[in-house]
Amino acid sequence: MDLTEVAEGIWFARTELVNWVVLVEGERAALIDCGYPGQAPLVEESVRRAGTTMDRLEALAVTHNHVDHTGSMPALAARGVRVLAGAEELPMLRGERVESATTVDVLVRAWRPRVLRWGLTVARLGGATHPRVDRPEAVVPGRPLGIARSPIPIALPGHTSGHTAFHLPAQAVVVTGDSLVTGHAISPVEGPQAIDGFFHHDTARLRATLPDLAQLGADVILPGHGPMLRMPIAQAVDQALRV
Repeated sequence: MDLTEVAEGIWFARTELVNWVVLVEGERAALIDCGYPGQAPLVEESVRRAGTTMDRLEALAVTHNHVDHTGSMPALAARGVRVLAGAEELPMLRGERVESATTVDVLVRAWRPRVLRWGLTVARLGGATHPRVDRPEAVVPGRPLGIARSPIPIALPGHTSGHTAFHLPAQAVVVTGDSLVTGHAISPVEGPQAIDGFFHHDTARLRATLPDLAQLGADVILPGHGPMLRMPIAQAVDQALRV
């Protein structure tokens, strides 16, 4: 895991498979996403290396409920950490509905070497599970969250119905989740892109909402997959839509 402080109190944790963000402000701390179930020790390590403790975590802000982004969520919720997400994502978080690639989706593509290697790796990290919690809380798009660094939720449905990005305007940072990534274990290229279409619940809707992301004032992009990117978000969106 690589951990980088991209702006004061905003720490980007990158792994080969998925990324998350640690937010620290004084005695307060929060997470945006939290890796696969098998990456829980890395999540805790990232919190410590960011200069805070698990006991100070107030909230987990979720971009979407795919297992690579919410693997530690049940354990965090059991410790009293609030789980915050877009309103349309709450049914997935409560386990009432699933909007993610299935094992069959992966198997029919397993002839592709990158997909096969990725599938075997994530299976060992709990990639076939669907994390759930009982009492997730809905965020209001455009309204700053009352957590460390006050990220602003931005509704970007398509990858899932309630997919949400988080904007930190004071630092010109945007956490894009899987609406826009800069790489993926099954992608042969790096740079602004959408991940493979079989991961999306509604690809057309995703592409239709990406221009909303381009309107933000941000030039530090923290994606759900791939390296951090320093580029105006409008330029990154334009590139992604061309892929």
